[in-house]
This record gives sequence, C-alpha cells and structure tokens, in this order.
Amino acid sequence: MKRDNGERRARRNRIIALVAGVITAVAIVLAFASEYLDLPWKWVRPAAELFLLGELVGLVVLERHQLFEPVHETVGGTHTLVREIHSMVADAARDAGQVNACASTPEVFAATVRAMRDALTREHSAPQVLRIARLSGSMRRFEDPDLRGEFEAFSGSIAAFLLTPGTASPDPRALRWLVRQIWAFASQENLDYWLQQLRQICRESPTNLEVKVMVRPRIDAVLSPAVITDRDVVLTFDDATSSFRWGFRFQGQQHRALLERWFDDLWANIPDTYRIYSRRGFSDDAIERVRTELAAIEKSQAS
Repeated sequence: MKRDNGERRARRNRIIALVAGVITAVAIVLAFASEYLDLPWKWVRPAAELFLLGELVGLVVLERHQLFEPVHETVGGTHTLVREIHSMVADAARDAGQVNACASTPEVFAATVRAMRDALTREHSAPQVLRIARLSGSMRRFEDPDLRGEFEAFSGSIAAFLLTPGTASPDPRALRWLVRQIWAFASQENLDYWLQQLRQICRESPTNLEVKVMVRPRIDAVLSPAVITDRDVVLTFDDATSSFRWGFRFQGQQHRALLERWFDDLWANIPDTYRIYSRRGFSDDAIERVRTELAAIEKSQAS
C-alpha cells in the first residue's frame, strides 16, 4: 500500500512538472519572439523568468522526498555502519586481550578484587564458574597488618559470590555463579589453619561453593590461578616464604579459555573423595583422609 501511494505521488509530480515545463517553454518562446518582432509585450520576459523560477521551486518541493530522503537514509546507514565497526573493533580488542604485570602483593590483591567485582556486575545469560586455586602447598597466613585491608577485600569479594539458604533476598547477580576452589597443602598445621578459616566462611552453609584439596609432599614455587572469572585471569607466584608475591592479570577470551581448561583438567583429576566442602556441607571423611596422608608424609620426612 505504501509503495502504491509513492508511485501515484511520483506520477502526479511528473504530470505537474510536464505541464509547468510546457507553460514555461511557451513563455520563453513568446519572450524571445516579442524582442525580435518588436512586439509591445514587455511583460512577457519577466513572466517567462517568473515561470522558470516557479518551476524550479516547484520541482524542489514536489521531488523533495526523492532529493533528500536518500541522503538521510545514507547518513543513517553510515551511522549504523560506524556503530557496527566500533562494536567489532571493541570485540576484537577484548578477544585479543592484554596482560598487566602485578609487581607486588598489594597489586596482586587489587587485580583479583577488581576482576571479581567486575565479573559480578556483568549480566550473564548462562551459568558461570568462579575458579580459585592455591597450588604451592602452603597457603599464606595473612597476619601482616599492612595487608589486612587487602586480604579482607579479597575475602569479601569471594563472599559476594556465595549463596546462603537463610538469605531472604539473595543477590540476583550471584545466582548464576558456582565457586570452585582448589587448595594444596604440604603440612597438617597449614591445613588446620585454613580449615578454621573455611568454617568461618561457611558458617551459613553456602550452597554454591565447592572445595577440593591436593596433598603435596613438599612446598613448591609455582604459579597459581588466584582467580578465573568469565573474562579475566589473575596468576600469582607462590613459594615457601610467601603467597601473592607477584603475578599477572590476563584480560581476554583467548587467555581465559586456555587457563580455564588448565583449572578444569586439574579439578577433574582430583578425586571427589578429596572434596572437603560442597553444597551438602563439610565432608569429615575427606578431611580425615587428607589429614592422614599429610601425617604420613610428615612422618616419612622426619625419619
């Protein structure tokens, strides 16, 4: 229907333009004839010029849709294309990613906290997994008063992802998240300390937290994925003397996919019998199994 109206309007405009053109042509011929034949028609020339001007104005008015609408459509299409190109460039830059070095423990903490907070503020249509691992065999006790604020911010950022059954209105952003942690221990003393910390964190029995434990014969200097979110990864260097000494923050899907697969393979290779916490709560059998193995290792090293 809209197309038919446009065709009728265009046909009407052509008829009007044709009639106006004939009248203007006759007026111009009469004007030249009056000059060459010395006829007393002084008004014919101004009339012809007026007809010509009127025809030009009329054509512009009648054909304004054909004259200007294509320009507007082109400009609008250009804006749309620019937005699409900008989106493509932003996606490509995000996928390509970047790497930032964290030269000190406070910088590592700041990077992990920023990565977790950014992940929690984003909208997700599918379930997500927050992955955290400490793999050296010794998890540091953060009793340094200079780092207490950083450690509390780190712990608070993890707690923001946890869902507790007693919460009347849980954070809807956390409903999409499952938190998985891998802890490695080489001594019973370090295990008992962090079990105490975990019991404080889990006193309200979060339902989206899982913790598996690895038993190591010694403390190793290794890189651990301190946090893996939907976009970011923070790797930290830990050894026998310190944790979170330095690290790197990787931003981009290609980095995240590779390191996420590393974590998932490690998680799958740890038997479920070493899962010390799940949605069902603490597993006393798993805790006792880990403690027994650590005791055997310490006994063999002492002999």
